[in-house]
Amino acid sequence: MRTLLLAATLALTACDSQPPPKTIDEIDQFVRIADKSIGVVQKIGAGASTEDVRAAMQEMYAAFDAAQNQINEVRHQITVGKYLGRGSIDPIDVSACIGAHTSSVGWIESETLRPIWVMSALECAINASTYFEALRADDGAAAAQAVGIIYPIVLVANAKVGLEVVPSLHEYRSINEAIIAKFAPTCGQQKNVSPARNEQVRYACAAYLVAMSVQPKLETLVNQLPKPS
Repeated sequence: MRTLLLAATLALTACDSQPPPKTIDEIDQFVRIADKSIGVVQKIGAGASTEDVRAAMQEMYAAFDAAQNQINEVRHQITVGKYLGRGSIDPIDVSACIGAHTSSVGWIESETLRPIWVMSALECAINASTYFEALRADDGAAAAQAVGIIYPIVLVANAKVGLEVVPSLHEYRSINEAIIAKFAPTCGQQKNVSPARNEQVRYACAAYLVAMSVQPKLETLVNQLPKPS
């Protein structure tokens, strides 16, 4: 069944399967997802009022809505990406779980649906990370961007359900470091986001720039959250 689905996808997308370059504005959409999600976790961790947390959640939802086209494009690139064989993570499954959790991100606030949804989001993040780490740099750009989409969801979901955030935060920071290391040889000269908003960069370097922008925010969050006893 998987072979038939992949063959159909490849047939439909053969003409546009090359990863497109990204503008700085498009890159910033992914950075904003992380930034707003981290903001929610900071509010919850600081014991902010219900109103303040709700306002931060709305900003996070708006960031996901604004990036929806970019998320769909990443999912497309993952779907037509390399499948590494039996026993490995299927990229179609990664694409599907990213789509499922970004389209249902509001379930974070559902007392009934949240417990199972949180565990599913964590599984999705782990699978996306595992798939990324198994790929060469040339093939891993979309998976790297998928990691930057799903881990912010996991952090907020854990915070909302009252689970310990620090383990997932360390996982997010670790995979972000792996993204930076994997793409640094070809993208390391692009240390900072350019002020030219319509400037285009290579697809892989887009993943690198997102990781570079998010990493200091993760370091700050690590220092702000209480250490597990």
